Amino acid sequence: MAPGLPRMFPPLRSLDSRWSNLPRQPTPLIGRDEALAEIEPLIREHPLVTLVGTGGVGKTRVALQAGADLLEVSGDGVWVVELAPTSDPALVASAIAVSLSLREQPERSVFETLVHYLKDKRLLLILDNCEQVIEEVAKIAEAIVQQCRGVRLLATSREPLRIAAECVYRLPPLALPTENDKLAADDALRYGAVALFAQRAAASDAKFRLTDESAPIVAEICRRLDGIALAIELAAARVKVLAPRHLARKLDERFRVLTGGSRTALPRQQTMRALIDWSYDLLAAKEQRLFRRLAIFTGGWALETAAAVCADDEATDDAIEQWEILDLLSSLVDKSLVQVETTADGTRYRLLESMRQYARERLSADEEQMVARAHAIAYVALAEELEAVFETTPEDMWLRRVEPELENFRAALRWGFGPQGDVLLGQRLVAALRPAWTRLAAAEGLRHIQVARDACGTETPAAIVAALDLAEAVIAVAFARPKTARDAAERALVFYTELGVPLRAAQARHLFGRALVNLDQTEQGEIALRQALEDARAAGVPSVIGDILQSLAIARSHAGDVAGSRSLFAEALALFRSVGAERVCAHIAGNLAEAEFHEGNAEEALRLENEALATYRAFNHKLGAAISLSNIAAYLIALERYDDARTVAREGLAAARDTQWEAGVAWCLQHLAATAALRGDLPRGARVLGYVDARLTAIEALRQYTEQQERDKVFAALRDTLGEEQLANLMTEGAAWTEDRAVAEALAV
Repeated sequence: MAPGLPRMFPPLRSLDSRWSNLPRQPTPLIGRDEALAEIEPLIREHPLVTLVGTGGVGKTRVALQAGADLLEVSGDGVWVVELAPTSDPALVASAIAVSLSLREQPERSVFETLVHYLKDKRLLLILDNCEQVIEEVAKIAEAIVQQCRGVRLLATSREPLRIAAECVYRLPPLALPTENDKLAADDALRYGAVALFAQRAAASDAKFRLTDESAPIVAEICRRLDGIALAIELAAARVKVLAPRHLARKLDERFRVLTGGSRTALPRQQTMRALIDWSYDLLAAKEQRLFRRLAIFTGGWALETAAAVCADDEATDDAIEQWEILDLLSSLVDKSLVQVETTADGTRYRLLESMRQYARERLSADEEQMVARAHAIAYVALAEELEAVFETTPEDMWLRRVEPELENFRAALRWGFGPQGDVLLGQRLVAALRPAWTRLAAAEGLRHIQVARDACGTETPAAIVAALDLAEAVIAVAFARPKTARDAAERALVFYTELGVPLRAAQARHLFGRALVNLDQTEQGEIALRQALEDARAAGVPSVIGDILQSLAIARSHAGDVAGSRSLFAEALALFRSVGAERVCAHIAGNLAEAEFHEGNAEEALRLENEALATYRAFNHKLGAAISLSNIAAYLIALERYDDARTVAREGLAAARDTQWEAGVAWCLQHLAATAALRGDLPRGARVLGYVDARLTAIEALRQYTEQQERDKVFAALRDTLGEEQLANLMTEGAAWTEDRAVAEALAV
């Protein structure tokens, strides 16, 4: 069978009830070729294979197809035992006997009759939905394995049977495109989740067709449903009354929307809520409590954090103690309610989103408030621990600890500044995440800093206020807002000097000096930078020393000292390479490029900036990549390579908007205005340039040397051709545009 094709029919022999009780399937099995290719050899090799997975993932359907595929080689057939209706362990053997059409024998128990019958048989026995009678199934399975050598068992359950002969196969959700995949319909249908949605939607509404326009929306729906087959089928059935776009918006109410399954299905398979109710009701009391509390996490968690957040403070008979978390969490993993992911950086756990929403609904208001506070406290502690070691930890290693927790940090901030939160915890978290904001989410960080600063009062600790000022200064420098950076850094410097924190005072003085240089107050800026360098050397932290050396190199470049600038850059580069900070080396390459451009060496500047761009992309540093793209576009314009400049400027514009780098958006629009004007489209170039001037003024951002040189060149060309009056009118017209209008006009170049 060709990969990706749905399996429509079982082998012909399955139609003969003498050899099987396999039901004929009304719909094709989609997206499971890879799983079947792995499972079927396991069945041949092991006496017991258990398909384990979360409810609704499709264990039964895969087991039935595996049975159909193996029917021809199973001498005495393939037999299915549906255990879902069986809640009494004493009736498990009887259920198996009934499926095999065995009659009771007066001289033997049902169990003895069953084993006696199977001893000389060669068949595949599918034990479906074992979880509610799992201990009894395990006993019977062990006896069959030991006494019936020709029998192969295929079980489906939300947890393993845990007997010696068992081979566990964890059935994953259906394949999903990633958020970054922008797929046409034909490409999207290669993913099992999307293909299943399309097939079931067409069955619900004969007019439904997956189109290039709807494919990204359907992919989003499938991602939000975690690739769970039953959830996708229930969602697809709604297309007869909800277009995919509207359906996607309704998924926050998924337990109201995902209903109306097949009338002939088991009750627990007719709604998403009933499906999870079934699993939840089978849990012990402490397992239920932990499952509920785990809903507070977003994006996963580590074992240690779960212990800190979910354990009870008071020791009562039903309390969860920290030492119990590992066993309880392991049990939830075994029961397919929690997913486990192991990487080189350690083991993390997560709830599928449907499970998380269900668990969140099960939390009482008091319990939710308790775990939300514990969650915030735990993540403030983690952020402060990470901040304390930032300057002495290789950046890639540090980021690997931070990135998986970003969603949890965000959740803690939402609670901290929310109506029932703790503002001081929120402020501490914003401040401690300073290194993360600048490297991963600068615009977001700036918004959080503003919220935290607005909440400051006379009772706010000075150390928190200073940390917020320092964080704001760092981002303002990166966002080309030197006035904001200068003021924030100066406030932080006063605080840290008074508090007696020399390393932070050196960092604040560095940012103050860098802002002055960017404001063309180079002499005063260099004085501050040299004092900061002296203080940083006394503190002995290489990364801080290297940062200040870079700023001094930029100051020397502004002063026209090319040799001095290059020497300082080289010293900084050697320092960062000695501590393995490759991403920072990209930043230095970018600064060197600017220095070379300042000296009129556009070709060398272009080479260095392309080198920086490659490194930023390797580290997925989006803001760094946006900065490099903007600079590359400017260098290409200087080299009169206008077509190339337009292509790069468009890419840079998209990157700047994606990172919410407002000055970068304006600069890339200026590059596009330049390519328009210098290629003869003067009115468009003038209008877009007018928008850029107005926007930079509004956000208090300044052009740096490269952007100012380009602006002067373009403005002169426009003035000489259009005349001052017409140019002023066109620029005034552009100044009134919205950003969307300016972007649309610029992209039409």
